[in-house]
Formats: sequence, C-alpha cells, structure tokens
Amino acid sequence: MVMPRKGYVKDSLQILMVKLIGVKQLESQQLLDADIGQNETYYLHLLSELQASDLDPLTYAFLERKLAYLTSISLEKELQQSRWINLGLLFMVVALSFVIVKTRNKRQELTVSVLSKQERTVRGLILQGKSNKEIANELFISLSTVKTHITNIYSKLNVANREELLQKSTGTST
Repeated sequence: MVMPRKGYVKDSLQILMVKLIGVKQLESQQLLDADIGQNETYYLHLLSELQASDLDPLTYAFLERKLAYLTSISLEKELQQSRWINLGLLFMVVALSFVIVKTRNKRQELTVSVLSKQERTVRGLILQGKSNKEIANELFISLSTVKTHITNIYSKLNVANREELLQKSTGTST
C-alpha cells in the first residue's frame, strides 16, 4: 500500500508550525533563553528541521537569531574559561621552571660545598685556566698532590675532564 506523500509533508509542516508556536509562546513568557540553555540540542535540531522545510524563513528567523546569540554567549564563556586555564597553565610552567633552576643551582652549590677548602682552591685555579704545574707552583704543593686533588674534584663533581668541569661550573654546554 502506497501512502500519499503530500499528506505526510503537510502533516510534517503542521507539526513544525505547532512546535514553532510553542517556541513563540516560551519567548513571549521570557522562558525561551532558559529552555534553550537546558535543551540546546533540541533547538538546534528543530532549527535544522525548519531550515529543511518549505516554511518561509521569516517565520523562524527569530529562533535563528536567538540561537546564534545564545550560542555566541556560550562560546564566549568557554573562550574566557579557556583563557583562564591557559593562564593558569602558563603560571604553573613558569613556577616549575623557576623551581627546577633553583634546585639545579642548589645542587651545584651543594656539590661544590662537598669539596675541601684546598680542592675548592684547586678548582678555582683550574677554572682560571691554569695548568697543573702552575697550580702546584702557586699553592706550593707537589704536582702529584695537584693531580690527586683534581682526581678527587672530578670524582666529587662527577666530571671527566677540565672541559666538563668548566661547563658544569658555568652552566653551559656544547
């Protein structure tokens, strides 16, 4: 049995008109904004049905404008919330970076402070670019004692050579 298509389309348009009248009633009672806020998906679907129908666009233009306005307000709120979240995350990154740098500097200070007074002196002369022989002459100690101090410094600061010691002391890397 084939149903007449015209009757179905006419009924569909009448149902849409009834829905539109209901929406206009909500608007006249100033309840439409709240209802859209609670049932946004329904209203967006209704609008797409109205746009697909043969109804004159002027009959539902108010609903289009209302949905566009309320959607833009909703999007603005979400954008503002996103900005605050991004600002909070940026603050956290800056704070975390500050903590990392501070911790690294303290760790470097602690490793240097584990050196004996003589080892700190030898380290300082190494950082000035002095050779082992120059260090020995300046501190009035033997060359083998300088080498022993340097071995202890390298071990305590976890470096393998003068270049690493310089990089670790100045905080640069190559």
